[in-house]
Amino acid sequence: MAISSLGIGSGLDLSALVNQLVAAERQPVESRLFRREANYQAQLSAFGSIKGGLSSLETALGKLVDLKEGRTASSSDNARLGVSAQESAFPGRYTVRVETLATAETRASLAFDDADTVVGSGSLSLQVGDGELVNITIDEDNNTLRGIRDAINASEAGVQASIINDGTGARLVLTSGTTGAANTINLTVSDDDGDDTDLSGLSRLASNNLDVVTAAGDAQAQINGLTVTSPSNTLDGAIEGLTLTLRGESEPGTSITVEVGKNRAAVRSAINEFVTAYNAVVDQVRELTRYNPETQQGAVLVGDSTLRGIRSRLSSGLLASGGEAGSQFTNLVNLGINSDRNGKLSLDSAALDRALDEDFQGAIGLLNEVSSGLRDTVKGFTETGGLLDARTDGLLTRIRDIDRQREVLDNRMEQFEARLVRQFGAMDALVGQLQNTSQYLSQQLGALNAMLNQNRNR
Repeated sequence: MAISSLGIGSGLDLSALVNQLVAAERQPVESRLFRREANYQAQLSAFGSIKGGLSSLETALGKLVDLKEGRTASSSDNARLGVSAQESAFPGRYTVRVETLATAETRASLAFDDADTVVGSGSLSLQVGDGELVNITIDEDNNTLRGIRDAINASEAGVQASIINDGTGARLVLTSGTTGAANTINLTVSDDDGDDTDLSGLSRLASNNLDVVTAAGDAQAQINGLTVTSPSNTLDGAIEGLTLTLRGESEPGTSITVEVGKNRAAVRSAINEFVTAYNAVVDQVRELTRYNPETQQGAVLVGDSTLRGIRSRLSSGLLASGGEAGSQFTNLVNLGINSDRNGKLSLDSAALDRALDEDFQGAIGLLNEVSSGLRDTVKGFTETGGLLDARTDGLLTRIRDIDRQREVLDNRMEQFEARLVRQFGAMDALVGQLQNTSQYLSQQLGALNAMLNQNRNR
């Protein structure tokens, strides 16, 4: 707000001087605010980074909490027999022979000239096995072979209808949607011509006038020499905890081997994911709190109590005891999870295999319990309103306070500039007056000197 005429009286560039004095007054305070804000922003970024790492650790711990005593299952001929296992399956080996696959019944009508041939009118009653009886009205709107096909498909009676031309003409083909010997197709007709069983009109589609193309049949297999039948090609419960999917008949004289084992791979994968996530947090904390004695420079969170608390509580959680009563495993070290002098973890795969061999269920129980406690600890850091949120909220408050301090600084600098303008303006006016007085006195002295010289010459 420097006045443009400032300096006219004295001839000095007082406006530039005012600007320089204001800048000199502002600079140290403004620099201090910028440094503080940059530090707070760096801390915000650091806490965001550590929260991301802890969230990944929480996810990995959740998988250990939910880890079950899983099973693996394999088939020596997956093309003919698929297998999947639940936790209740007992580890072992089974021999299976697929004798026959379950089939769905298919029936075909006699041949018609084409799909648009009028068959007749009346009603159809369609039932698959002991399922729901579905009635279908056939009238002049759908009395062709094509119309009847569409009406059957629209009825959702559990039968797929199609028209196939086999060279002798168009035939209506009905296929049950359900396999098994009991799931035969029963189609009765109420023919408008008065005869429901003859070979004219709608009665040509009655069950007794349809050819059986594929008979309904149950699946049959031998498991360890015992014969098992099923209306479907899925044997669920024939072996406890196993689901067998029959895909093709076995080669004559050969059997398919099914092996069930403990799912070690899932345990190892979950532990490795946890170890990786935990070590990432350790690295983050070390990087954010490191101090370089050579440069005497510390990282953005060096000496921060929050990160020290996180490291301490995570380390304590690792040492927690747990496991099922009577189990020989009481801590993670028993499972081959070891910590080095820097706090980073590693997995001794051989030690883990030995533990799983000795007590698979006990090892899973220990992992469930210890990881549950650790996950609760991590949640306390990462959850909404948790420790990290409290720290970041505090930093955001400080940043907002810096914005307010900048506003105060701007107001103070405006007042300071106005005061300088007033002071320099007054000085400028005084100097101008003094210069005018000086000029007047110079003129008067000049005139007096001229008079004296004239008198002397006389």
